[in-house]
Amino acid sequence: MSPRSSKQFDDIRKQKKKLIMETALELFAEQGFHATSVSQIAQKAGISKGLTYNYFESKDDILHEIIEEGFKSIYSNFDINHDGVLTDDEYIYFIRQSFRIISENRNFWKLYFTIMIQHNVANLFEGEYIEKTQPILTTLLDFIKAKGSSDPEADILAIGSMLKGAYLMVVTSSDFFPADKLENAIIDASFKIMQSHNKSKIKQS
Repeated sequence: MSPRSSKQFDDIRKQKKKLIMETALELFAEQGFHATSVSQIAQKAGISKGLTYNYFESKDDILHEIIEEGFKSIYSNFDINHDGVLTDDEYIYFIRQSFRIISENRNFWKLYFTIMIQHNVANLFEGEYIEKTQPILTTLLDFIKAKGSSDPEADILAIGSMLKGAYLMVVTSSDFFPADKLENAIIDASFKIMQSHNKSKIKQS
């Protein structure tokens, strides 16, 4: 038998990391992040604890990669040409791609949202992700201002809350809220929110 190539070793490493992350995600969602140990993750994954530490330094490191994977899969579709200026088409593309990603992997996102609302889990990486989301928020704020909003900060809160609620509907109540209808409703509502403050200001003046 010929020795494995570097590509084969790389593929094996990726498969093991994926197995550990998927197993950890399930346990974090079922038992809670703080109640889950690396030993439990290794046992359920069918690998040794020592091998787990070959891929991840700690339980926090596993969670970090899970959160990073979710973050990248969604926000890689934001401002697709990376010029710092969001157009109507780019905003719509971002919403549609987000719904597609979540719809195609509902189980991952259901577990993901479950761990993200656990006590103190989000706080573990709050500083890092505030820094990562700042350019995205800035670009979105500029986009909302360009649509004529007089209160973009309020609008971004409303749109963000609406999107989070819609994503949860997709993963928990897909029979009642089909993703295609829901995404169209979110897109329409987003533009109405962006322009509503401007209209209110015009009426009052």
